[in-house]
Amino acid sequence: MNVVESTQEYILGDPKKEIVLVISDLQIPFQHKDSFKFLRAVKEKYKPTKVVCIGDEVDFCALSDFYQDPDGMSAGEELTKSIKEMKKLYELFPNVMSCLSNHTGRIMRKAFKSGIPTAFIRSYKEFFEAPEGWEWREFWIIDEVRYEHGHAMSGGAAGVLSNACVKNQRSTVFGHFHTGAGIRYISTPESLLFSFNVGSLIDRHSYAFNYSQAQKIRPVLGLGIVDKGIPTFVPMLLAKGGRWIGKLTG
Repeated sequence: MNVVESTQEYILGDPKKEIVLVISDLQIPFQHKDSFKFLRAVKEKYKPTKVVCIGDEVDFCALSDFYQDPDGMSAGEELTKSIKEMKKLYELFPNVMSCLSNHTGRIMRKAFKSGIPTAFIRSYKEFFEAPEGWEWREFWIIDEVRYEHGHAMSGGAAGVLSNACVKNQRSTVFGHFHTGAGIRYISTPESLLFSFNVGSLIDRHSYAFNYSQAQKIRPVLGLGIVDKGIPTFVPMLLAKGGRWIGKLTG
């Protein structure tokens, strides 16, 4: 009987494959103060050929089903501020493949629960005032790697990191789980697959994240690069005072 060995060719770095920059959860307008500077530095260093926003580009805190901060912004104020910040992102990345996600989808769920027909609802591109080069889908496949937000997966950050590529039967990049980031490989008879959690770029001190202030484990800040099939986590390291150190490591 012939035994098929794992070729592992999937991660060896095919020059025909893309350099994909994966923007992790920003949750605008509650993103880290230095997130756009960090994104610009990563763009200049890695020179991506494709850009994926893994989802939760905005927070929509005021539309949450959880308790609201009485001193927080209204839904209208939050959207106005979010669009202003998103326009900075559009300038930096005019062409982006964005994943549908739980926070971005809050407006759609509110409308559904209220019985509002889809004919009355504007698209993400319309109400985010996004450029033509931005598009939203449930997931994207680039060079056989699946990119999705991750909110439909179960098991927590560690569990999903272990089984995302197994469940999808292909290498998988995801976000959603702020307190974890990293890469785990699984070897099959045909190939070497990876699950990749790209972390987040939130400002954990914002009132939108008051629910997590008592947690011992803090959000992992950074983003993902999949360079011709090879995944790399790029951490956003902070100095005392919580600001970015101003340079990339590695």
